[in-house]
Amino acid sequence: MREKIKHLLEVFDLRKFIKFGLIGVLNTIVDLVVFYIAYRLICLGMGLSADALDNPAWLTAVAQAISFVVANVHSFIWNKFWTFQKRNRVTKKEAGRYVVTSVGYYLLSLVLIRAVAAVFHVPDTIAKLPATCCMILYNYLMNKFWVFK
Repeated sequence: MREKIKHLLEVFDLRKFIKFGLIGVLNTIVDLVVFYIAYRLICLGMGLSADALDNPAWLTAVAQAISFVVANVHSFIWNKFWTFQKRNRVTKKEAGRYVVTSVGYYLLSLVLIRAVAAVFHVPDTIAKLPATCCMILYNYLMNKFWVFK
């Protein structure tokens, strides 16, 4: 049993997970700030209150897409070169896998944002944080074992 646990820790790579987590914290801040600003600016432009509970879902989708792109560029660069220490040039395969992983993340997080907002009766700007926290393990596992393997 002890050997199995040791093997799991080696494969999981706690050190990389911690580095991934540090980048994740910084990336989450980038994501949340960009989402918050984008959502509020879109609402302002549409003459809507950003704190309303009945804003159309497309507002969330657009703000999430903007923050998603900004945060993903940030995340890709830091995780490729610092967390997973891949010094080679970005390959089409690696970029493609990253895009697939990121699109999956985007879709799942969008569903979670709307679900949290509906269940807890909070604006999407508030629901974004717990939804993002739920996505951490998915993101790490996909990046470690598929994108940057």
